[in-house]
Amino acid sequence: MMNPKTEYIIRFFFEWRESCFWSGNDAARERFDSPIEPEELPLSESTIKRANELIEWHDKALNWEYPPDPGPWRQEECDRFNQAAKELLSAVRQELGERFEVVDESWEEQEDPDLEAYLRDPKGFKRKA
Repeated sequence: MMNPKTEYIIRFFFEWRESCFWSGNDAARERFDSPIEPEELPLSESTIKRANELIEWHDKALNWEYPPDPGPWRQEECDRFNQAAKELLSAVRQELGERFEVVDESWEEQEDPDLEAYLRDPKGFKRKA
């Protein structure tokens, strides 16, 4: 149930070459559009900087040469990113206060189970059905 003081609903998830903030209600769409750049939100400079770092970091998880193939991240990097995303979400919720509801719609990054096979033979790699 929404807090009666909540005016804006912001959805939090990472999308390729985009932001991690998305409008979640009409009021947010009218004020910010969607996606929402971190600089558009009333956040501290350090939180804006961190959000932009994570947006850029997340883009490195994709195999840009052929996106259906496994991305380059090992589980350790996935875990570091997932922890950093949780810390960012916590800071954003605290800084935005009760006029904003920040809904976590993110998913945890995981090492692709086919990464080893891909690394052995990137050109001949085929996903297992």
